Amino acid sequence: MKKTIFLVLFAMTMVLAFANECETTCDAPNNVVVVSKSSGSISFDWDDCAGGCLEYEVRYVRLSDNYTSSWRTVSSSDYSFTGLSDGGYEFQFRTVCGGGVSGFIVIEDNVWL
Repeated sequence: MKKTIFLVLFAMTMVLAFANECETTCDAPNNVVVVSKSSGSISFDWDDCAGGCLEYEVRYVRLSDNYTSSWRTVSSSDYSFTGLSDGGYEFQFRTVCGGGVSGFIVIEDNVWL
């Protein structure tokens, strides 16, 4: 019976060690710039990550009521937000890699559409 308990504890330790190995962080997107802007839409571009990233996540905060959209997953280093109402927005970007995500960045100025 002692061997069985030992094996269970050993297996649990291995699983916990594996889970910790998967928790990684990565660099936030670099050089996020506005490519174009028109009524109701805005397009951004940023530098490709330097290896290890799988995709990016983007979202916005509407300043008039502090509504925060859900994160949207994108597989390239550019994105266009469409269908936005006139007003001010804060746009946020982060990188997804190896089981973790970077901290998010916000473009320097609030954008008014």
